[in-house]
Amino acid sequence: MNSPETAVEGKSNHDTEGQVSKANGKAGQTPVATNNSWITHRIDQFNIDRLTDHEWLLTNGTGAYAMGTATAINTQRYHGLLVAATQPPVGRIMALNQVLERLSISSGSTSDQSIDWGTCVFQGDLGDQLFTPEGYKQLVQFEKGLSAAWTYRNGSIEMVRHLFLHWKQQAATIQYRLRGLEGQDATLHVQPMMTLRDFHGLLHRNHANPFACKKTDEHVTVTSGDHQVTLACNRGNFVGEKTWWSNLHYPVDSHRGQEDHEDCFVPGQFEIQLDGGIDEHEIMLTVGLGETPIPPEPHVKTRSCHLTKIFDQTNPNDTPPALLIAADDFVVDRTFNDRVQSTIMAGYPWFSDWGRDTFIALPGLLLATKRFNEAAATLSVFADAIRDGLVPNRFDDYNSRAAHYNTVDASLWFVYAAIEYVTQSQDRDAWNNWLRPAVTQVIEAYIKGTQFDIAMSGDGLITAGTSHTQLTWMDAACEDKVFTPRCGKAVEINALWHHTLLATAELIEDDDARTADHYKRLAGRTRRAFLKLFWNNSDEHLHDHVWVDLEGNEHVDTTFRPNQIFTAMLPYSPIPRTKQNKVVQAVGKRLLTPYGLRTLPTDDTNYHGSYSGPQPERDEAYHQGTVWPWLIGPYAEAVLRVGQFKPDSIAAAKSAIQPLIDFVNGEGLGQLHEIHEGDPPHRPVGCIAQAWSVAAILRVLQLIRDH
Repeated sequence: MNSPETAVEGKSNHDTEGQVSKANGKAGQTPVATNNSWITHRIDQFNIDRLTDHEWLLTNGTGAYAMGTATAINTQRYHGLLVAATQPPVGRIMALNQVLERLSISSGSTSDQSIDWGTCVFQGDLGDQLFTPEGYKQLVQFEKGLSAAWTYRNGSIEMVRHLFLHWKQQAATIQYRLRGLEGQDATLHVQPMMTLRDFHGLLHRNHANPFACKKTDEHVTVTSGDHQVTLACNRGNFVGEKTWWSNLHYPVDSHRGQEDHEDCFVPGQFEIQLDGGIDEHEIMLTVGLGETPIPPEPHVKTRSCHLTKIFDQTNPNDTPPALLIAADDFVVDRTFNDRVQSTIMAGYPWFSDWGRDTFIALPGLLLATKRFNEAAATLSVFADAIRDGLVPNRFDDYNSRAAHYNTVDASLWFVYAAIEYVTQSQDRDAWNNWLRPAVTQVIEAYIKGTQFDIAMSGDGLITAGTSHTQLTWMDAACEDKVFTPRCGKAVEINALWHHTLLATAELIEDDDARTADHYKRLAGRTRRAFLKLFWNNSDEHLHDHVWVDLEGNEHVDTTFRPNQIFTAMLPYSPIPRTKQNKVVQAVGKRLLTPYGLRTLPTDDTNYHGSYSGPQPERDEAYHQGTVWPWLIGPYAEAVLRVGQFKPDSIAAAKSAIQPLIDFVNGEGLGQLHEIHEGDPPHRPVGCIAQAWSVAAILRVLQLIRDH
């Protein structure tokens, strides 16, 4: 491997509170691990009020993850050192919330000194936040790459806590390195804090399943309900009695209008005696599912080898290494029909694998990186699950075999991704043996009609849903209130339908000219109706959707939304290039931000510039002005296609995606968020890591590279 470049210093959005530096590999070279990490994001200055907003993510290829803040303070229910997948990639539980460490120093002649590391949040009587222990005050550095590390200093004593997830295992290792005792003997006390709950929930002592502990000197197995976790340490003994920490406060949950207090179970503590005459001490604490201790894994060698292969086959001369690593976070194993295959997690921490997200993301995550085997495996998982021509909207969070089908666009994005896969991989065997039957099943079901009122109408356009269903990606609803009803004929659905017909016809015309001709004629009918129904002649852009009421009256939604951009992004557009150009210009003028496209222009009466508060308020803003990074991909691709990949269009596309590249290398700590607020400075909100956000950038970079 080649040496990385000198770290490039760059301020985050909170540049007065914390400084983020990035060590990136040189273009065209594989970066080496820095502190057991490929890409290091480092924060050297700390202010607790702001840097608790900086969140990190580690994954291990199974749907399990670890997540928290740069300050090592858990501020929401999803923060933990190991969120394990009991039915990979779902069935996730909070296996280890956090650890608290205390160093007791025996001075001999005077009273012993105690140093605390780690911090919890509690709520004061006046609603203020109380931090105890105050370990964060000694935190001097945070680093995140393929692992996460916190460095604490107290006088001459330095302690580094380093967290590693085990690749493709439900386990994590915490490595401690202590130095600077200067001849003083000491004891390190390590307390694991546990809940063993569903990762969406919270634990309260009075309502919890009983916790049972089976202890030996070296390890403890903790059982609660159906869940069992074992913690083992390579040094010292496990001692002490079971205790509870009550009323830990999660301010992020409070801000979201959710229940915000939790009790944590402490089974005891590991006590490690440290000889003051030794310069450096290393301690390994491992946690894993089951009752058998798992050997520690104080490195990321397995994943490093895995990533090396991806780097080598991608040859990322113009692709930031951090993006490739971010992309890999979402690609996980899924066992389906008794076979271990692949799938794509939509976002961390709370999403699993959603059909729509999977196939919007697949071209960027797997095709742009030439991960064709995993692309085929992912397509196979969903192809096997097609029912009545519908690809699952999502698989269930608790039953890895169960699926939900309430979507109109997942099937069309599946066809889009399948055709991209065959085109780029030239895997005609997969196409002939199982992909083409799956694609044909989707097309024929949409023509004849299937569930959720999805059907092709007489004009060749697809209509779907009712006023009580949300079948497109703008699917926010809360307490039976639908915030963006888009039943009937939606603009992007019919743009996808037109593309589906023509792209499929192109692939099959050599061996099935009759069906290909049929699809082409249907596409012609669709195109004529599309222009007539959706084009707004006065404002020269596209309507969002059209629906018919119970009396048969047609209604046109003239709301200006980003969904129209797909007509210029798809290779087979239902509108001529002159109109595509007008769409691109209008969307760029009214919706473009540095971090993606707004879902409404700022002058719309329904525009929401902030995304905060209880769920009904957040859901109302979700598609009403909130910025979505993934939409920068279709926008930039539309710019490239309308501009015929000429230098000006390439420059414009690069300019559009650059702020998000800067974000993943800086404040994002290696990831891109699900959404940003509509109003400047466009605060990142929602999931801290979203598959299609990352995929959008990789797809655009591939298009530029290939042209």
